[in-house]
Amino acid sequence: MGLEDSHPDILQNIEFMIVRIYKENGELRDKNVMKGLEALKKHYHALVTRKNPVDPSLKGLELDIYKEVMFILEKRRTPTKEEDQPRRFSRAFKVPTQDEIFLACLGKIEKSVKFWNKERGERGYLDFVKHYIL
Repeated sequence: MGLEDSHPDILQNIEFMIVRIYKENGELRDKNVMKGLEALKKHYHALVTRKNPVDPSLKGLELDIYKEVMFILEKRRTPTKEEDQPRRFSRAFKVPTQDEIFLACLGKIEKSVKFWNKERGERGYLDFVKHYIL
């Protein structure tokens, strides 16, 4: 089962924010999206590895992508207490944390951005995805 099946809502939330920024600012390019997503992946990777996230050195549209996607992901975050966590029955069965899910979803979208950018140019991803997000 892929992320499209297990977490379509998170993927749609991320892409909705990206498309919203694109509709508000026609200057946005796939490269801006990639840089914003890379910074978000670093942020969530730091959380997964229990390190302190570093503020990104982004500006303009890249910072907008970072902030807006971060906003929607953090809005989805549910507070958890250790006793609410599912018990791990073995090392082979591990329930992913929210941050691991966010990181995987960001990676999936980053892969899509790279693919459509290569296929269709500097706005290949943006022009592809805008037709699927209302």
